[in-house]
Amino acid sequence: MPPRMNAEFLNLFLLGSVYLILLFAIAYAAERRLMSDWLNRHPATYVLSLGVFVSAYGIYGVVEQARVSGYGYMNYYLGVATVFIVYPLLLAPLMRICQSYRLGSLADLLTFRFRSQWAGSLITIFMLLAMLPLLTLQIQAVSESMQVLSGRPDNPADSQQQRDVLALLFCVVIIVFAILFGSRHLNSRESHRGLVTAIAFESVVKLLAFGLTGIFAVIYVFGSFDNMQTWLSGQEALVEVLNKPVGGDTTRMSLVMFFASAVCLPHVFHLVFAENPNPRHLKVASWAVPLYLMLISLPVFPILWAGEALGTDAAAQYYSLIIGKQSGHDWLSYLAFIGGLSAASGVIIVATLALASMSLNHLILPLFQPDSRRDIYLWLLRTRQLLVAVIIGAGYLFYFAIPDNNTLSQLAIAAMSGCVQFFPGVLAILYWPSANSYGLIAGLLVGFAVWAWGSLASLVELVDSSLLLSFYVAGLPEDLYWVAVVALSLTANALVFIAVSLLTNTPDEERIAAEVCTLDDLNRPVRQILDLRDAADMQQRLAYVLGDNVAHREVARALEELQLTPDERRPYALRRLRDRIEINLSALMGPGVAKSLVDQQLPYVSDPTTSSEDITFIESRLELYNAHLTGLAADLNNLRRYHRQTLDELPIGLCSLGSDGEILMWNRAMSELSGIASDDITGSRLTDLDEDWHTLLESFLASGDLHWRKHSLESEEGSRILNLHKASVDPLARSEQVIIVEDVTETHLMEDKLTHQERLASIGRLAAGVAHEIGNPVTGIACLAQNLRYDSSEPEVLESADQIIKQTQRITGIVQSLVNFAHQGRDAQASNIEAVDIDHCVQEAIQLLSLDREATQVKFVNRCPPGLLAAAEAQRLIQVLINLLANARDASEPGGIITVRAEGGDAIQLSVCDSGSGIPSHALEKIFEPFFTTKEPGKGTGLGLALVYNIIEELNGEIRIESPVADTGRGTCVHITLPPFIS
Repeated sequence: MPPRMNAEFLNLFLLGSVYLILLFAIAYAAERRLMSDWLNRHPATYVLSLGVFVSAYGIYGVVEQARVSGYGYMNYYLGVATVFIVYPLLLAPLMRICQSYRLGSLADLLTFRFRSQWAGSLITIFMLLAMLPLLTLQIQAVSESMQVLSGRPDNPADSQQQRDVLALLFCVVIIVFAILFGSRHLNSRESHRGLVTAIAFESVVKLLAFGLTGIFAVIYVFGSFDNMQTWLSGQEALVEVLNKPVGGDTTRMSLVMFFASAVCLPHVFHLVFAENPNPRHLKVASWAVPLYLMLISLPVFPILWAGEALGTDAAAQYYSLIIGKQSGHDWLSYLAFIGGLSAASGVIIVATLALASMSLNHLILPLFQPDSRRDIYLWLLRTRQLLVAVIIGAGYLFYFAIPDNNTLSQLAIAAMSGCVQFFPGVLAILYWPSANSYGLIAGLLVGFAVWAWGSLASLVELVDSSLLLSFYVAGLPEDLYWVAVVALSLTANALVFIAVSLLTNTPDEERIAAEVCTLDDLNRPVRQILDLRDAADMQQRLAYVLGDNVAHREVARALEELQLTPDERRPYALRRLRDRIEINLSALMGPGVAKSLVDQQLPYVSDPTTSSEDITFIESRLELYNAHLTGLAADLNNLRRYHRQTLDELPIGLCSLGSDGEILMWNRAMSELSGIASDDITGSRLTDLDEDWHTLLESFLASGDLHWRKHSLESEEGSRILNLHKASVDPLARSEQVIIVEDVTETHLMEDKLTHQERLASIGRLAAGVAHEIGNPVTGIACLAQNLRYDSSEPEVLESADQIIKQTQRITGIVQSLVNFAHQGRDAQASNIEAVDIDHCVQEAIQLLSLDREATQVKFVNRCPPGLLAAAEAQRLIQVLINLLANARDASEPGGIITVRAEGGDAIQLSVCDSGSGIPSHALEKIFEPFFTTKEPGKGTGLGLALVYNIIEELNGEIRIESPVADTGRGTCVHITLPPFIS
């Protein structure tokens, strides 16, 4: 039968339960945002949560440590404070890695760096073993503190039984609260806002409880600081301890242990890295955490000396509980008890949550993964809750197994000396890229073997650890054997780690991870080909192992974080999406399991010829990292940005292609040419381009030509003339291509126009010569034909003479057209611009054409308003109208209607429209060229419209042809724009 619990015990149990309920209420309010979110995310909340380092040892054990080693107890605070003071060297780079890849535990971090699930599993097992003494310390501190306050039974057996029952009761209560605090929800972006706020509150309680106890010790026990100093001067034993020199191996090993604890203790690691809402809070923590530790360390000596002055027979580690009770101030004892309970419960809750997550990710999931038909989130949550209970239960069993003569200091040192074995691996993450998983595993096996023999086994009295002292070069008293254990285990660990890493080859995968993690290095990811079509295909493949619901949620979350759409197809975007899913799953299942799962379901195509550095991603990361670069790195990055800007702003199009057809660069000129923005196409393949550009670039790449000149491209933007050039860029044998696209459309049009003008000039010179050479003989023939009519009266001869005269007149008309064409532009400066009545000119042109009775008989309709004046030359405008009306008549059917319209305004709009056969589309581009005609041979010279075009240009007008007419679907309209006459 367990011994009966007295009323004092019930009071303590009730007080502790109320305090834990209060903690839960604070956590619940913060989690449900019932309290200000500003408070939850304030740097002070984060800094105070880091006070979780001050465990029950920091409340009770340090007093005992001060009694034995004097100022040596300060090593406990100085080690951790130093880590935060020099945070840019260790904490800041680790923070960058952990938050970038969502690594929530030390096992996650080391597994990510060394790419070994075996390493993750081994680290988790060793971490569980190393943390057993620390969990036992918290359990023992709470049970013994309750015994100290409620009174121990006189019978030692009953006292031990009572202590075990109190410890079991505390473990059961803390299991419930640990599950309620941090294992009620689960997702890949897990953040226990409520837990952080509650732990911050506990840190305030610890500081107030311990500080008030120290102040009370000075005021109520000694009366004043002077009295305390007077009393101390008479205590030779205490003064001797204070005068003991601080230094030697003991101090060095203590500082190393507590320095490493900031990253090696799972609960401290979890709050420093996994629960940090803003990396800038580390800068605040760099001075605030040392300040907190300094404040909580100040009451240690006053409490120690007050306990000694009261002459109590209690252990020195529980002096803070006795001072209030023996001085008649029970409330102070209760407050000190709450401070100790706060420290113990905070460590157990956070540590077990961290250890449960490590065990789930690195022990359970590698061996067993739930069926995809189950709710994986719920399964992971329930498994984690079970692991919380199992780990706290293991702590209780270890507490039950060890003798009761172990002090809190012995348990703390045993735990710290175990956790420090991970420190060489942590340093290698940042400062030794050549380290590999073989060295890490070998070093941990040797280091933990020495630690287990020297510390763990000695706690349960399985072996005589004093044998280790014979391997230690310096002499040590037996009570400091732990110094030899720490020194020998850590030295063996580091030496084996270094030796094995140097003697074995580092896999490529580890080498890439080392580059990611190395201090001041940037991730240089490899650009590989994914065997995926789009994000939907990615989700479908993940559903085979995660289930439809989980796969949908994780893909949707990754798309949201990367601001991508579900129909994303670009290879670059799919690679980023794959990486983001792996990172998110790392937070859910651990990096080892996440990597294995993603590699299996979303594999890269194994083709070394297509693997190269992902330039697009590297440049985006460099832009984000730009402000952090200094020295030569900053200069090189500025040079990169200069060259990048130069290429981007080149006036000719430039695109760079990987060997797999992925578009690596698409500059601004290329975007303007194609109408496709660089951000929309970079990272895609050629097949994602519009059909016209895809066909053009793919054909050019497939050809053996290095240059294509004046290649025509028909696209929605219109017709373009392009020069294409290509060159192979072969960095590190990656066979990439650079294509330069030059738009020469305007140059080509200018060349055509110049050629056309030169041709016109040549024709003009030819026409002048022809007119001169032909004109004279024709005049002679006409004269002879006229004389012939007078020399003969025979009808046949007269008819022949008339025909000769008529044909010479026709020849004269053709020659005159040539002369007029040849003279166009020569007298432009002498043009007599005057007010010309459009209606009068149209009417005169119609009247002249009406005289030709042999031509097709059509109806001319003049709808020009009288008095509409244009700035032109009357005779030349009439010549234009005669040509246009004659062409319209020739194209019309007998009885057809030809309409002439004119409108005034800022410009005179004159149009000549017919309802004839129209002009073929292929002839429209050449319609104004000299000697081009659509009429039958012998019925036109092809000079009429060329002459019209030149006259209108010299009159500062414009001319265009519409055929067929939009309103009727047939016929032709010639539209002329002339400047109005301004008096």
